[in-house]
Amino acid sequence: MITGGKILSASAERFKDGQIKGLSVHMDIGKLEEDEKNLKVTYTCTFKYDEGIAEIVVKGELFALEDVDRRKKVLEDWKKNKLLTSDFAEEVLTAINYASASTGTLLAYSVGLGAPLNVPRARVEEAPKDKKPSKAG
Repeated sequence: MITGGKILSASAERFKDGQIKGLSVHMDIGKLEEDEKNLKVTYTCTFKYDEGIAEIVVKGELFALEDVDRRKKVLEDWKKNKLLTSDFAEEVLTAINYASASTGTLLAYSVGLGAPLNVPRARVEEAPKDKKPSKAG
């Protein structure tokens, strides 16, 4: 369960004027580590306004309180594959999106942009073993 978090840094830069035709969102989990009884997730969320108009970057940390077994499983999967378990990933991605979109909204207005999208709650499922995962694009 996500118990808190904090923004470490945030920046917005407008490179040029022009009509915004789209927005891409990239969430990167940089680190996952144990901090006493909590899991600490360090992340970077980048919003890129298409056509090279602007970029917003939000860096932060999330804290999750999990029971010993779940904490151990999440850490093992991360150390082995750099992947989060599906249920934990849903919580983390939703929290990152919420924190980054709200911070990004303030930054966007400061450089004359529309607010970044607040993506709906994340849903993560295992890919079927007999099928290749679909490629995003």
